[in-house]
Amino acid sequence: MDLQVLRFFVTVAQEGGFTAASEKLHYAQSNLSTRIRQMEEELGETLFYRNKRGVTLTAKGELFYEYANRILNMSEEAMTAMRDMDHARGSLMIGSIEATALGDLPSLFAEYHQDYPDVKLSLTTDMNDVFVDKVLNREIDGAFVAESPERKELNELFIRKDKLVFVTSIQEESSDIWELLKTAPVITFPEGSIFRRRLELLLASHGIISPSQMIILNSLGAQLVNITSGLGVGYLPESIIGPYVAQGLMKRHTLEDADLFSKLDITFIYRKDHIMDAAFRYFLEKVEKAGR
Repeated sequence: MDLQVLRFFVTVAQEGGFTAASEKLHYAQSNLSTRIRQMEEELGETLFYRNKRGVTLTAKGELFYEYANRILNMSEEAMTAMRDMDHARGSLMIGSIEATALGDLPSLFAEYHQDYPDVKLSLTTDMNDVFVDKVLNREIDGAFVAESPERKELNELFIRKDKLVFVTSIQEESSDIWELLKTAPVITFPEGSIFRRRLELLLASHGIISPSQMIILNSLGAQLVNITSGLGVGYLPESIIGPYVAQGLMKRHTLEDADLFSKLDITFIYRKDHIMDAAFRYFLEKVEKAGR
């Protein structure tokens, strides 16, 4: 079975009949019908219900249609990759947790765009856990995450280390974070955030099953503003809060026994079988350079 007969099959299915398909393909209807019949005999399955009005797919035909489409699409991608082996073009959709998007990616994206202007580079931000499924399902090309699961389908590139720390407004007088957590609200992300998961594990290790009040804010920017205004306690990456502490806008609280829950490895994850066209290959080179 070759790609041509798969293309014939898909066209017949899409056009709903051999006459329309033969006109679209500029191929004799009798020859087209013969090729499809031979394919059905090779598979040992009837793929079309034939009637006077045209054809419709059988249940096996619908399943085979999905595979045939996938094979033809991958064939086209392979041809494109070969043509574009050295010229980066097309589009890349990259995911990232917000903290990394704000701290690490502006310079990386700017350099990539300057070097490869024909690539449409898009960025989407969300919770850490969301991106694993999106990468596995091929909804995005890759993602910057703070906790990478051990999945056999994924490769990961190390970017840098980070550390979660407690922060409060500069006006906060208490230096005992554990006493403060008994009364002050904790500002954190929705479920699915690695920062929130680490926070809950750390609190539980000190017997705090639930803080006095938890304020859920999906935006990192909103969290930073509300922490500096004194609304509550935050648990955020050191790389993000560093400038706020240096400017006297926040107070950083150091915990000697928090390393088990506070240390983070920022990595870039992508599927092992991702097609290495020029656009993606050169992006990986930029990511590797950032990691070094």
